[in-house]
Amino acid sequence: MERFDGVRLQRAVLEDFAAALLRGVGMSEDSAAATSRAMTDASARGVDTHGVRLIPFYLDQLQNGRVNPAPAVTATRTAPSCVVVDADGGLGHLASYRAIDEAATLAEETGLAAAVVTRSSHHGATGVYTLAAAKRGFVAFGCTHADALVVPHGGVKPFFGTNPISFAAPARDEEPVLLDMATSAIPLNRVHLRRDTGTPLPPEVAVGDDGIATTDPHVATGLIPVGGLGYGYKGAGLAMMVEILCASLTGMSHGHRMTKFTGPGEPVHIGHFFLLLKPQAFAAGGYESSLAAILEDLRAQPAQPGQEVMAPGDPEKREAAERERLGMPLDRRTWERLVAFAGTVGAPVPEASVDGDRSGA
Repeated sequence: MERFDGVRLQRAVLEDFAAALLRGVGMSEDSAAATSRAMTDASARGVDTHGVRLIPFYLDQLQNGRVNPAPAVTATRTAPSCVVVDADGGLGHLASYRAIDEAATLAEETGLAAAVVTRSSHHGATGVYTLAAAKRGFVAFGCTHADALVVPHGGVKPFFGTNPISFAAPARDEEPVLLDMATSAIPLNRVHLRRDTGTPLPPEVAVGDDGIATTDPHVATGLIPVGGLGYGYKGAGLAMMVEILCASLTGMSHGHRMTKFTGPGEPVHIGHFFLLLKPQAFAAGGYESSLAAILEDLRAQPAQPGQEVMAPGDPEKREAAERERLGMPLDRRTWERLVAFAGTVGAPVPEASVDGDRSGA
């Protein structure tokens, strides 16, 4: 977890504030609610890179006409266990929640279901949606793609998007297990966060225009796949898988040919992919006890000095409890941006407590 100066607000307050800012630039009520819900859910778990600090980016997209502020999201069942959701050029949050709802209905009937989202845009943290599915009792996989930011293994110029993948599974007597990761060594928003907080990047996660690895977030223009310089073929292979699921299955452009998300330009249309499985259709009642045993045995494993063996999502569960107690944190620069924008759209600014040393993802 990162540490930097900022402020804190209660979750409900921050979610309402985020929705008000989005409505201030013409976003429809349902789309603003879905977007603010997804962002605050990510922030609540410590995933600040894909939380409410994305608001300025989304506001820019809306003001530049790059996303539809009031999309008419539709869903079409194309096979007994398949559904296609059309995001109508809007931000991807509303359409992604719709995809989970549609897939859950089908999976309850058939045991498994897949949903793709077309003509969408950025949808924040993919884990938000797989987690929502897992809380409804489904094992869920999801992924999305993006414009070219990640160099292929052995390459020097970006080709893939960060192409995140997520996997969530309901667990007995605790929050679901959740894996939510970019197929790049870090997400692009980690670079932006380090720029804002004035801290260097770890080694072997980013490159400059020359294709050489750098730790300077202001020099970084491309990312390295998971596995680093020596084993990046692993992350690059996963990124290719995501392109097939999110571009080839949806008819959207792949990262290398995609319009850039940032700056003025044409709307960016991307795809998302979700797969839901109903455990009871496979495990004949043994799913919960099996997963409970896996988690118990994993967490009991011997650890390196000063370390702890944890399951995917365990650090975020702890951070969520801390943030529930202390409030939701925002880095100071993001907070200043939001306050300034609130003044331009007439949105009331909630009171925030100063937090001189806080954690974030």
